[in-house]
Amino acid sequence: MEVARLVLEYLKVIAWPLICLSVAVIYKPQLITILGRLKKAALPGGVSLDFAEEAREVRYLSEQVLALPPKYEAKGHPVLPLTEANARMIGLGLQPSPSGLDMEYYRTLAAQDPNVALAGLRIEIDILARNLAKGFKVEVSPRESGLRLLRHLLDAGAIDKTQFDLVEKVIRLCNAAAHGNLVSREQADSVINSAAVLSKQYLLWLSWGFDDGWKPIPGETAQAAPTGLRPTG
Repeated sequence: MEVARLVLEYLKVIAWPLICLSVAVIYKPQLITILGRLKKAALPGGVSLDFAEEAREVRYLSEQVLALPPKYEAKGHPVLPLTEANARMIGLGLQPSPSGLDMEYYRTLAAQDPNVALAGLRIEIDILARNLAKGFKVEVSPRESGLRLLRHLLDAGAIDKTQFDLVEKVIRLCNAAAHGNLVSREQADSVINSAAVLSKQYLLWLSWGFDDGWKPIPGETAQAAPTGLRPTG
């Protein structure tokens, strides 16, 4: 009788976890869909954000950045092809980009895992920001990253306030994704598309921001200068 009673008590203890596990297995696709629709994301330190709302603000800011008049123009000057972007950065003593400045790299990742895509984008932003600091001769600590690094660039005039606001919000969303908050494919693509505005401006800076007489490699097709983009340099 004592053994039977112990077995009964044990079954009572494990019954609820087993039920939960069974439900999770049976309804896994539905649960993933529901969780993917969660709007609120909690960040370390008790900070929360509405991912969908922040993504809308990011799109709005990217449109504002596009609407800014060009900081300078280089009529007839070719724009660096993406195929040469990393080679040029290395030649300038800068750190190469994980994507080669091609945001399609992160869109492809987002199709497999939106969170991984935005976490990767976050790393890229730090690399490009540190390259800007080096290009503009802005003194930064090796440990500085994210918003502290961007603030130095803003104070030095390497980026303007609208660009700063856009990158700040992109970083917030990427941080939320990197800390495990579920992100939908559509949300990830929206953030990546907004970040593409900045990557194009960075490409212009590589094309026109250095007085070294850069010209396309023979046989490479240089891109036409995008209209409405504001290079930082």
